[in-house]
Formats: sequence, structure tokens, C-alpha cells
Amino acid sequence: LSELGSESAKIKAMGIMDKLSTEKTVKVLNILEKNIQDGSKLSTLFNHNNDTEDEERLWRDLIMERVTKSADACLTAINIMTSPNMPKAVYIEDVIERVIQYTKFHLQNTLYPQYDPVYRVDPHGGGVLSSKAKRAKCSTHKQRVIVMLYNKVCDIVSSLSELLEIQLLTDTTILQISSMGITPFFVENVSELQLCAIKLVTAVSNF
Repeated sequence: LSELGSESAKIKAMGIMDKLSTEKTVKVLNILEKNIQDGSKLSTLFNHNNDTEDEERLWRDLIMERVTKSADACLTAINIMTSPNMPKAVYIEDVIERVIQYTKFHLQNTLYPQYDPVYRVDPHGGGVLSSKAKRAKCSTHKQRVIVMLYNKVCDIVSSLSELLEIQLLTDTTILQISSMGITPFFVENVSELQLCAIKLVTAVSNF
């Protein structure tokens, strides 16, 4: 899926995606939707007191692998849809909604907590850690896999703004995209995402 994501970006840049068979492209999109769905609601944050550190790390690696795979599927699907001169059949509502669902979930539950400690849930049941002081104590070190996922999600958000310029979407979908575009401005340490969100919000306002 990672390779498919890279290749679809190249084909999009070359402007030849529309030369592929529409029937096969639609089949690929339906398969991609299943892969997006697989990681769309997986939580990557754990506090299993009964697990050893090694067990938790192995479990986290497995989950992150599935989440990253789903991100690649999102990118491939959105690359297909935002390629020039694509037929109407490729703008499958269920696939678009699945991409948005995946992106919103992992921004809120995976990336924001990693980049801004204010969004972290207190493992002792105290709810969201809201102290501004927590931000100052936050380590800037990030796992390579988290940085990779962050970059992929930035690409997805940016590509969604392209999709808005191409395809009419339902009011419900537009509302979901709007909230996704506004939230990053209340999160710290995500400047790249904020730039992508500016594009998204601008595209929504022009919709």
C-alpha cells in the first residue's frame, strides 16, 4: 500500500490516471475503502497496567502498522480522485466519508495527543490533561512512525482541499471537513498541518 500510494502520486503528477479503466479504478477504490476501514478507529494510545513493557510495545507496533497502512490507502484513494479529468464514477461517497472519518479520528486520538500534551488523557482517570504547563514539559522527541503518520495525514488534508475544488460534496461531509480544518489552529506544534488546514478552510469557504 505504501508503494501504491507513491505510484499513484506519480501517475497523478503525470496526468495519466484517467487513461486507466474506470471499472478497474472503481474496484481498486472499493478495496482501498476496506483497508481504510481497518485502521480508521484503532486507538494507538495504551495504558495496560497488566501488560509488560515488551508486550505493550509489540501491540503498539502492530496497531501502528495497521493505522499507517490505512493512511496509505487514504492517500492512494485521494490521489486517484484528485487526478485530472477523472470520470464521475470514481467520486464514491462512501470512500470519501471513510477517508474523512479516518483522518478526523487519528488527528484527535493519535496525532494531537502526541504533539500537544493538552490533548492527552490522564491515565489515572482525570480526563484530558488541560494544564498549559504540561506543554512546556513536553518532550519534542517523536517516534519515527508517528512523524511518518503525521506527514501522511498532512498530505491527506491538503488533498481533500483539492477534492473540494473538483467534486460537489454533501452538506454533512462539508461540515465534517470544516471542523477538521478549524481544529488544528487550537493545537500547538503542528505548523505543517495548520498550513494544510488553511488550504482546506479556504476551499470550504469557496465551496
